[in-house]
Amino acid sequence: MQTLTKSIEKTAQVLALDPEELQLWLEQYPNLTPYTQIQLLRMATKYQLDPLSDEIGVMETHEGYQAFITIDGWVKLINSHEQYAGMSLKEAPIEESMENSSDKEAPAWMECTIYRHDRILPIVVKEYLDEVKTDHPSWQQMPRRMLRHRVIQQCARLAFGISQSDGSSPSDNIRAKTISKEKTITSTSRKLGSDKFKELLSQTK
Repeated sequence: MQTLTKSIEKTAQVLALDPEELQLWLEQYPNLTPYTQIQLLRMATKYQLDPLSDEIGVMETHEGYQAFITIDGWVKLINSHEQYAGMSLKEAPIEESMENSSDKEAPAWMECTIYRHDRILPIVVKEYLDEVKTDHPSWQQMPRRMLRHRVIQQCARLAFGISQSDGSSPSDNIRAKTISKEKTITSTSRKLGSDKFKELLSQTK
């Protein structure tokens, strides 16, 4: 496809990569539609993120494959922004985590603060573990690291104006799939009535 070829060449030029290397990277994902490939290439070009260095990637969601910015990509975006003046992280005290979090080995919340040279006040974002944790293996095995990545990502999005459609995290989409499924079940229950819905569920088990 001519449009895809042009996108590969443009991205390779911006990132100083060999177009053939970029093509080989895309071929790792044979199920990607041309639209998703172009979406990924445009995002890589816009933010100058190198897929060969794992700064941008592809994930499978309930709506198909989607490009997303990895934590390495977010760190690059943060450090390369001309107005970036520093960042600090804070987490919930152990006592509070023991009392309020379902996961006693991870903090109940983490807070990220990003400072900009052109702002009087810093941008501060706090994320709560119980609100963002999913069933994804990464969240089960490394909840503290995943929460840290999450709060950095969300704070950077607000601090530097990167929209959600420009690269949400895999955990967002996994959570979206779960929420979507729950909404469908709730909607079906209301339509059929509680007793009828329970009967239908018992038949499918």
